[in-house]
Amino acid sequence: MKPLLVALKGKGLSNLARRSLTLVRRYGLTAGKMADALRQFAVALRPFECSATFPITAEVLGRNPRIIQELQAQGIEFAIHGYRHVDHSLLSLSEQLAWLSAARQVFARTSIEAHGFRCPYFRWNTGTAAALQQHGLLYDSSQTLAWDVLNRQETPAYLHALNFYGARSATQYPSLPSFKDNLVRIPCSLPDDEALVERLALDTSDQMSDLWLAILRRTCELGELFTVGLHPERIGPCQTALISVLTQARSLTPAVWIARLDEIAAWWRDRTGTAITVTNLAGEQLRLQVVGPTGTTVLARAVQAGAVTKSWADGYQRVDAMTFTVRCPVRPFIGLSPSSSPKLAGFLRQQGYIVETVQANYNYSYYLDQAEFTAEHERIVLAQIDGTDRPLLRLGRWPNGAHSALAITGDIDALTLWDYGLRLTGK
Repeated sequence: MKPLLVALKGKGLSNLARRSLTLVRRYGLTAGKMADALRQFAVALRPFECSATFPITAEVLGRNPRIIQELQAQGIEFAIHGYRHVDHSLLSLSEQLAWLSAARQVFARTSIEAHGFRCPYFRWNTGTAAALQQHGLLYDSSQTLAWDVLNRQETPAYLHALNFYGARSATQYPSLPSFKDNLVRIPCSLPDDEALVERLALDTSDQMSDLWLAILRRTCELGELFTVGLHPERIGPCQTALISVLTQARSLTPAVWIARLDEIAAWWRDRTGTAITVTNLAGEQLRLQVVGPTGTTVLARAVQAGAVTKSWADGYQRVDAMTFTVRCPVRPFIGLSPSSSPKLAGFLRQQGYIVETVQANYNYSYYLDQAEFTAEHERIVLAQIDGTDRPLLRLGRWPNGAHSALAITGDIDALTLWDYGLRLTGK
């Protein structure tokens, strides 16, 4: 290790590189130790009967395929983390297409499946989604969301990272997937392990656990997604926090769905395509027929359903049928004016709401007339709907009656000291 570290010191390295060298020294990374860390990560997940998603750079995969193939056989998902660990926000569309093509060739050659992507440094540009779509990938998990759980413990280093990543505030933006043009975008949650250990300099497992558990509580309250970020080399200092989150998640009712990113993306895409047929009957009655993927859940609030129901959460009952009648003095859906933005209609349908476009409010539980709709309006609209107890029928966001979701992810930037050296010298 020493000769390479000495050589690297003479390269005029950036602050990022120096932090990486600190990481190498701290955890004594070797091929054997990184393989052990990956196995330790997988073993930690087994009692909770769940898996994880590890985005990995293609060059690292190409040099170290055996351990990755071993873990894939155990149910771990691997996603593309670029061909090399470079800043994709600085690349043109043609450059990103070329890098992605090279990465996919490595994944194919090593027999590692890849359905998704995460940018190195969480940095991307408008060409990134276009490149992923052209290559037929299912999802991208590069957008970061920062949760307000630090109680003024932010450090300059952490705030710098938020700015560098282009992080959004989870207070203003919902932590939910979005599906557009055959690509599912899945947000990542901050603070991640790098923030806990390096930027916030937390030195106890309890401090780390408290922050991640606070994010879990908030996503559970909102019915949203907590995407944990934990680089495998930090499984040692962060394992207690990870286990605390998984233990708490498994104890909750309604359930927290713990899934890999490819499973979340496929579910979100397939459930968005659910067909709902509404037939008007006499006497304030409606007949609903729902055809969706396995696990589709129908929720009813303040309506009389002609089917077996079970208490769920947030004032809803879970309807134990896909074809049933309801009695309600109002139409328990969301009416939209013809002038409302198509983006609003698409967003609402992705949340599981039943949307009908009508000229005027013909006795709907909710009627929206909103010509402009951007990502900044999403949480406002959700609060407008969820903040009341008006009659409503909708689909659950997550499968089999789960109330929220949790994904465990960890980027693999290097598996050996040599990988780190090549990354830092740009080779």
